[in-house]
Amino acid sequence: MGMTLNIENLTTGYGSPKKADVVLQQGIDATLEKGQLICVLGPNGAGKSTLLKTLAGFLNPLSGEVYFGKDTLKSLDLKKLSRLVSVVLTDRFSDLYLTAFDVVRMGRFPYASFFGKMKTEDLSLINRTMDKLGVGILKEKLFYNLSDGERQKVLIARALVQDTPFLFLDEPVAFIDSPGRIEIMELLSELAHHQGKAILMTTHDMETGLRYADMLWLMHRQRPLFAGVPEDMVLQGKVGEYFQRPGLRFDVEKGLFRSDQKAHATRETIFVRQDSEQAKWLTKALERKGFSVQTNDFADGKGIFAGYENGKFRLHRNGAEPVEFPDVASLLEGLPGFQKD
Repeated sequence: MGMTLNIENLTTGYGSPKKADVVLQQGIDATLEKGQLICVLGPNGAGKSTLLKTLAGFLNPLSGEVYFGKDTLKSLDLKKLSRLVSVVLTDRFSDLYLTAFDVVRMGRFPYASFFGKMKTEDLSLINRTMDKLGVGILKEKLFYNLSDGERQKVLIARALVQDTPFLFLDEPVAFIDSPGRIEIMELLSELAHHQGKAILMTTHDMETGLRYADMLWLMHRQRPLFAGVPEDMVLQGKVGEYFQRPGLRFDVEKGLFRSDQKAHATRETIFVRQDSEQAKWLTKALERKGFSVQTNDFADGKGIFAGYENGKFRLHRNGAEPVEFPDVASLLEGLPGFQKD
């Protein structure tokens, strides 16, 4: 089964000897098990990073208990904890002269000798891990000069060579381009589901959480932490509830947040036959322009119909002969006049 992280009635925030405690979350009950990838989602200020740092032992809980197996977090000394949990935070390294290899090597310090000397096996593990993550060619480069995506992979490599059952990451895909974000999330998914790591990560990216997480932990300052399967969270309305803001609504069908203003300012309804990738992307363009799009398999009857056929985008009204366009841009340009027909 492997070790489980159990959180019982936990209160997180910041304590002060002179002022009242600043409470961010209270009454948290949750578990993280081997082979799980859990995403912590919530608006800014909900306490996501504070929760992660509390579970990692960087901040003291205001109350409650955290258990790694049968051991409480407060009973674990630094050396024992460093062999249980590896952490990737958003903090920057202040040393301008550390190479990528130097940064990854830090992950083996809990296993080094009293004088910090690495064994041959340690160095071999570092090299293998860096190569596996595609950052082996960066070994001699200064960490400070790497791109955001390269830095994040190096930091994940450092966490992996630490060889712990638990991996905590704070915003691992922030400020990274879409291909890099997918690479990192695929890697984390593989680590959880094929190597048995228990992974907890915070993110602002709803799409990432819905696509990759086994479980979501939704956080809000005015609501208790809510844990569940992503699909249930969407269907039960919890995602919309926890991220609710004036003028925004969560579109359950699309899995995206939309502007209420835009939704209410829709122009005509256009019926689109969803039988190709081109038609699906045309739908996105029409919705962006404020049209209400409905799926229709047969281009007949009253109304405006659009689709893609024989290499052309097509548009027609009330069963009339279609007007053809070479691309989406041309069709959008032709719509204002077409609506007036």
